[in-house]
Order: sequence, then C-alpha cells, then structure tokens
Amino acid sequence: MPEYHIFVVSDGTGETATKMAKAALLQFQSANAFVSRHNNIRSKEAIREIVKQARDCRGVVLHTFAARELRTAAEQACQAFNVPSHDLFGPLVEKLESYTGLPSTQKPGLLHQVDDGYFERLEALNYTVRNDDNRYPEDLEQADIVLVGVSRTSKTPLSIYLAQEGWRVANIPLVMGEEVSDALEKVDPHRVVGLMITPERLAEVRRARLSRFAPGDSAYADPTRVLEELESCRKLFSRHPGWLIVDVTGKSVEEAAAEILDKLFGKERRV
Repeated sequence: MPEYHIFVVSDGTGETATKMAKAALLQFQSANAFVSRHNNIRSKEAIREIVKQARDCRGVVLHTFAARELRTAAEQACQAFNVPSHDLFGPLVEKLESYTGLPSTQKPGLLHQVDDGYFERLEALNYTVRNDDNRYPEDLEQADIVLVGVSRTSKTPLSIYLAQEGWRVANIPLVMGEEVSDALEKVDPHRVVGLMITPERLAEVRRARLSRFAPGDSAYADPTRVLEELESCRKLFSRHPGWLIVDVTGKSVEEAAAEILDKLFGKERRV
C-alpha cells in the first residue's frame, strides 16, 4: 500500500493546520497517510530543507505563514522542487485585507499567544470542571450557560467544549423522582439549556457504556426506564418555557455546541 506524507509547515504552532489536515484525511480513511508538523519555522532556509524532505518522500506541503515573505518563499521552494503545496492561510488573509481595507499584522502565533483571552478561557474551564454534575449549586448564578439533562446526554463533553471557547458552563443531571435544586430555579431561564435525545439512541449509548465498564444498574439501559426518564424530563422542560431545548440525537459535540451558542447568543456572538 502506498504511503502519503503530509507536511504541515507554520511560523506559529501549526496546530490549526494540523487539525484541518487530519479532518480532511477522515474523508480518505483507506489512505495510508502520515501528518508531520513543522512549527515555528521562521527562515527561508528552514523552509527549503523541509520542502526537500517532502520531495524525497513524494509528500505534499500545507503551510500557514502569517508573514507574506515566508508564504512566498514556501511556494517558490515547492515549485523549485516540484512538490505539491497548498497555502491554507494566505488567501484568507488577503481576502480579509480586501474586505476590511486594513493591512494584516503578519505576526505569527497570535492565535495561541498568552493574553487576556487565554486567562479568561482558563478561568472558564476551571469553573466548568468545578461545576460538573452540579457539585456546587451556589455557583450557578455565575454560569453563562447551564446544561440540564438525564444521564448520557453529553452534558460533560458539551460543557468542556464550550468552556474551551471561553464560556462558564455548569451542568446538572436530572434524576427521575428527584426535584431540581432551588438554585436552578433562580437562574435566568434564558441561560438554561435542556438536552433531549431519542429513547432509542439513549438506550444504545447506555448499553455501550455498560459494556465498557462494570454492569452496575442493570435497568440503566432498559428501554422502559429510558422512556420514563425522558418523559419525566419533558414534563420538567414544559414547566420552564423559557429554557432552550436542544435535541442532541445524532449530533457531534461541535454541532450541538454551535446550535446552543447560535440560539442563546446569536450567530454574531463574540469570537
């Protein structure tokens, strides 16, 4: 089977470009592909050496250089050594320069620099981890978003994903037969999100959970119990018409998070 080598070259961390490459490769799952990241590349000489390596293994170069001079150097080197390449960053920057009428700073590494935004995201993540499974109800008033739902509706994965975007998230498990906490009733309803899922999918997820760990509660994935839990959940949600209800069935964490943010804060929310 032939091997395919993707060289990600960047004057920053290269993390975003690497993720893009791996996401694209998911569409070619039968390919025997390898991604190598070359980050903090700031000289034309270093670029040429990497392109030579790509030539020797018949690879392709994907590059993200903030500096226009390095973008040009990368393209020239790839042409000189007959290596296919793709500029992931330059065309977008040029389009935004044209749109805004402003020049780009051409400074590498801005996305991952340690700034106020970094510390805000770290604070949000700390808050979210602390408030997983409603461990500190007294903290709910500080939450940007409160997720509520029965077990295995992706509350924790969604919370962590949203926290990495800078949102303070608390999540509260709904247990059939138990009343929700008084603290939740005091939260602004426009910050509360109820998570729903089809009974078939919930039972499937719970069965998979039980198969990976100790059997535990044998009724956990029972279809009758699942239906009862979701019906109890619906009744609670109907008593809170101000809550946003999101069905997570068949949705990735990213898709569900985007829907939550779009509906709570609008598509033109903060970046």
